[in-house]
Amino acid sequence: MAYEGPLDPLDGHDPGTVGPYALLGRLGAGSMGRVYLGRSASGRLAAVKTVRAELAREPDFRARFGLEVAAARRVSGVYTAAVVDADAGADVPWLATAYVPAPSLERLVGASGPLPLAAVRWLAAGCAEALESIHAAGLVHRDLKPSNVLVSLDGPRVIDFGLAHAAERARVTLSRVAVGTPAFMAPEQAQGPRGVSAASDVYALGAVLLFAATGHGPYAGEGVLELMAQLATRAPDLAGLPVELSRLVQRCLERDPARRPRPGEVLAAVSPHLGLDPGVPYLSGTALDLVREFGEGPRIPVPVPVPVPDPRPAAPVPVRSRGGESTREPSSSSSARAFLAEPRTRVASVLAIGLICVGALLGRSFWPAGGPARPAEAAPGPEGRPPPGPGGDPPAPRDGAGERPTGNPRIMVNQDEGDGDTVFVVHGSGWSPGERVTVWLDRFADRPGPVADRRGTFNYAVNQTHEFTAGPLPPGPHIFFVSAPSRRDAATTMFRVVP
Repeated sequence: MAYEGPLDPLDGHDPGTVGPYALLGRLGAGSMGRVYLGRSASGRLAAVKTVRAELAREPDFRARFGLEVAAARRVSGVYTAAVVDADAGADVPWLATAYVPAPSLERLVGASGPLPLAAVRWLAAGCAEALESIHAAGLVHRDLKPSNVLVSLDGPRVIDFGLAHAAERARVTLSRVAVGTPAFMAPEQAQGPRGVSAASDVYALGAVLLFAATGHGPYAGEGVLELMAQLATRAPDLAGLPVELSRLVQRCLERDPARRPRPGEVLAAVSPHLGLDPGVPYLSGTALDLVREFGEGPRIPVPVPVPVPDPRPAAPVPVRSRGGESTREPSSSSSARAFLAEPRTRVASVLAIGLICVGALLGRSFWPAGGPARPAEAAPGPEGRPPPGPGGDPPAPRDGAGERPTGNPRIMVNQDEGDGDTVFVVHGSGWSPGERVTVWLDRFADRPGPVADRRGTFNYAVNQTHEFTAGPLPPGPHIFFVSAPSRRDAATTMFRVVP
């Protein structure tokens, strides 16, 4: 049950809580059930895995699940995602493991290509040490593969260990397929579960290292049956494997389990080539950027109510002129710097304009630090502007407003009041498509904001990743300000944090 990437929002079929964990979104799914991101009462994040209802009804499933969870909790290696909680007796049995904000090796190689030699050795050392921890607890992983290896800056994390027999029962019950992934499965494992041992995990480790170094596994069949036939009759495909790794990988992929090295031997083979400085990353380029992006934390979807505009007109704003005092209609085109330099004028203007906080339909929007996901490298958009970010364009309001840039930039906040844990979400419309806006909060320094999509709209979660303050926003009124760098357009909105 691997997981990665932005969260999917909960739907009507998802519970709001599992055990002591409040669910924030869906991380993924597997043969046993769904995987959620949960938050404990203390704020700790965990990957919460629930069991399918049909499996929970199996006569001996709960007992087997409970035994394997107990064994998995004995695994305490640095390079594993620790099991932190579980309940095999719940109406829906569940298991919680430490949440690791990192991409899988499968995604990393898919996005950046094969890893350099030094990074593969670094990966081999961490995975070998993880297998030592798993085997020391009396367990066999049985499904080690690139999607079950998460890659963070301080090393890999092996996940989904300890539930081999329960997962096997799940797959046989639901799909009649043997446990394991054929492309990374040892020959003896393909013949049946009785021959599986710790050496089978070493074979899978060799296949994982081959994938990391070349981008492909030992076999490339079109389906399960073809892959298993190749596994039984052909030698593995080592094309593209660096010569420095050939002997190690070939030993791991030996057909005879007795001829394979132990995890400690794999560790001993690569450790002399690793540097002594823990601050030097082995990854580089796109791979390092992706790992750092994931390390910023999960992108939590924020449901927002349908906007309900205030029908009352805004009060005119008094202005001074050479001939005395006159009035004009409110405008959002004042200078950003002047607005921030005069706090009294700023507050008076916001109150006079009568901006009330209204919602915006955000759909499935996610925000990393300072705004949505950074745009992927691609061809420039219209007029040389960058294309919209990979997170997807924010949906337009249901009344059709904001579907096209209006030339009248404006922003709205999803609610006018909340406590310190509230995520205040700002929706912008009428901005220049493809342009990154600048954002301010009160007197804090300006920050790079999100990129407006092709409709000239954007969404921004204020201080979700503590870009303005280290903790929750302090109680009291707050003024949020947005400006566009290529023009003098600016807009403000206001919300309040209550104690």
